[in-house]
Amino acid sequence: MRQTALQVSALEAYDWVDTTNLSQLVADFARVHMLVALFDGDPQKWIEFLDHDATPEERRLEMPIAQAFRRRAMSDPGYVERLRDAVRQFSMLVGR
Repeated sequence: MRQTALQVSALEAYDWVDTTNLSQLVADFARVHMLVALFDGDPQKWIEFLDHDATPEERRLEMPIAQAFRRRAMSDPGYVERLRDAVRQFSMLVGR
């Protein structure tokens, strides 16, 4: 008969976090990650992809967001680099 040891870990508790908008948060982060990873931080490339390869539903949902990224990038030269940095920092937190 084999005996197994019971391992007990400390429980860390956090204050309650409102998760009602978590889906939106996840969607926004996924969009930032797509912009940085798939379109090399260039919102125009995303817009062109949507124009040529997206379904009508994808175009309807994503085009306004891609255009907002483009407007923000045009008015704030450091915007895309800050998004890249945020994705990089997040990846380091969860990836290691």
